[in-house]
Amino acid sequence: MTAVPALSMTGISKAFPGVRALDDVDFECLPGEVHAICGENGAGKSTLMKILGGSYKPDAGAIHLAGKAVQFTHPRQAAEAGIAIIHQELSLLPHRTVEENIFMGHELARRGILDKVAMRERAAELLRRVGAQIDPQAPVSSLSIALQQVVEIAKALLLDARILVMDEPTAALDERDSRTLLKLVDGLRGEGVSIVYISHRMPEVTAIADRITILKDGRKIWTRPRDAAPISEIVRAMVGRDLKDFYPAVPVSPADEVLLAIEGGMNAGLRDVAFNVRAGEILGVAGLEDSGKGALAQALVGDVPFTSGTVALRGQPIALRTPRQATAAGIGYLPGDRKREGLALRQSVRDNALLTLRSMTGLFTRPQRGALAHDAMDERLRAMDVRAADFGQEVGTLSGGNQQKAIIVRWLAQASDILVFVEPTRGIDIAAKAAIYETMRAFTGSGRGIVVVSSDMPELIGIADRVLVMHQGRISGVVRRGASEEDIMHLALGLADAPSAEAGA
Repeated sequence: MTAVPALSMTGISKAFPGVRALDDVDFECLPGEVHAICGENGAGKSTLMKILGGSYKPDAGAIHLAGKAVQFTHPRQAAEAGIAIIHQELSLLPHRTVEENIFMGHELARRGILDKVAMRERAAELLRRVGAQIDPQAPVSSLSIALQQVVEIAKALLLDARILVMDEPTAALDERDSRTLLKLVDGLRGEGVSIVYISHRMPEVTAIADRITILKDGRKIWTRPRDAAPISEIVRAMVGRDLKDFYPAVPVSPADEVLLAIEGGMNAGLRDVAFNVRAGEILGVAGLEDSGKGALAQALVGDVPFTSGTVALRGQPIALRTPRQATAAGIGYLPGDRKREGLALRQSVRDNALLTLRSMTGLFTRPQRGALAHDAMDERLRAMDVRAADFGQEVGTLSGGNQQKAIIVRWLAQASDILVFVEPTRGIDIAAKAAIYETMRAFTGSGRGIVVVSSDMPELIGIADRVLVMHQGRISGVVRRGASEEDIMHLALGLADAPSAEAGA
């Protein structure tokens, strides 16, 4: 006998002015099933989940939970029906404790007074259920992103969620934490929780999902069991080309000119860091979450500067004490959290792209020069294929991939020599990734260099000429193109002797 789906969405359609976001889409998830949804940004994934979560009302179609028809006009109704959605941008309050976040809006009271003891005990029970050793009284700001994800899941389980939607749950996690989260997902599946899993990381989709559904341009392309959905087929269905076409060609011969050289770099998070970046090179930086890779990026852009050591750009000593100094020296920065660190979300696409030029040159003190800069920047945005109805619209309304492209255009306009990219393709679709990779290789093809810090090891292996691996604030080794994920993880775990410096590696 076929199990009644925990969730069934049939004939779902939704249109916005000028856009048909969903066109007659069917989707279901069985009890205890992990059903992945894949598609480019703009394919309709978010709209479908917002309809499920009560944020949008469908123009047509029906939703059934365990065979019973439901209609939601508010997210609270969906939550009360057992649907929990964990978004890529977590909704936790950083300065509140773990237990306060878990019970936010659902506090326990006794005789009109908050029952903090009961909430602490229940929070600890939920955290144990998801296999986490987290102090319920710890402030959320003290937790890693991986542990914050776990708190979000515990928060969902408090309401006895039977359908859990996870939107890019591992986008901000390194390899080790991603594996831990996938084990947690597997455990929830074993408890009968139905999980809708949205991710652009193809290897984890094929590792965890029971079935996979592809959306493209608001329509369902197909639904297949995992064994009938190899990565190559998923990619082809999403974007119409093969996976092998996504990484650009590598230069035939490496350059000898050293663009950037670091010797003896140290600060609170780094120990005796020494390496160089060559003209025309993409240097990858790998490591676990607490390895120092993030600290290295912050030091290179003057955010958390080196306290000792030397930095030279094209053979000339430079100071990197502030981000402004780094920018003036020719070092640009694409941060890992584009919405919090890289964008003014309420400002226009154009103004965001002009942000650095404005701050460094006082561009808009002369209206005529400002108008010319607007026209030139619009040309750059079009060349980068930043897709917007108008470059005067708020950048916060764009997809993640287009937001990322707008930041890249900002630094291309600044004529930087070195770009430091942190998680450059986090949470964006495969087609947008390919466009960014092509831009990176074109940038280095003009004799400049890129340092790319990424938690996505297939990405580093595919795009980088060399990969510098961090462990406990030190460089534990450097591997060349062609190295395996196992080679990188071996060094990331500190299982090899760390070199005192990189001598031409």
